Amino acid sequence: MSETADAPRKIVRIAGYGAALAAGVMLVAALTLWLLDLFFPVPVPHPVPPPAALLHPAEAPALASQSAPVRSLAPASAPRPDQLPRIRAGLAAEIASGMVTVDRFGGWIAIRIANAGSFEPGRAELLPGFIASGRRIAALVEQQPGAVRVVGHTDDRAPARGAAYKDNQALSAARAAAVAELLRAGLSDKTRLGAEGHGGSEPIAANATADGRARNQRVEVLVPRAP
Repeated sequence: MSETADAPRKIVRIAGYGAALAAGVMLVAALTLWLLDLFFPVPVPHPVPPPAALLHPAEAPALASQSAPVRSLAPASAPRPDQLPRIRAGLAAEIASGMVTVDRFGGWIAIRIANAGSFEPGRAELLPGFIASGRRIAALVEQQPGAVRVVGHTDDRAPARGAAYKDNQALSAARAAAVAELLRAGLSDKTRLGAEGHGGSEPIAANATADGRARNQRVEVLVPRAP
């Protein structure tokens, strides 16, 4: 047989060897990839949710509930009313009747008790009609921190001859002591409260008129102003 006749057979044989070699290479590559995946697996990434701003509005609340724990917020505490209005509100009936006034006085809140309705002229015994009001004052004082002063005052007229007290200083001190005793009964710390009398030395109105003298005849309960 001539070389010309064998040439096609050689070509076919070479092509068969090439195909077999290529198949072997692919098989080795596939086997290598399988072994790598078996011993060195590639971690599967977790899907990252898109920002809530890119979601449809209806989907954003659901995503937020899944991505972050819900935190319960304590209700905001209601603002407390100011000290002066709070005391005035507690003594609204006494203020309306004219028995009591409540005002700022320097570094104090002054609860001023008029002598009319609380004492007989020239006397230092509390009238029964004032007891309930005095207890309300004590309840309000109990809510206020700090030392409390009870100060008695009179007008500038001297006591009548034969009166129970020799001068206005003694009368004002006795009236302050009577109010302080009533208030202490409603305080948990009775040592917070002190009593003193100033007579007619600290008028808040002119003594030339009956109305001015009535305003000066008073007992003041001085409560420290809140900062």
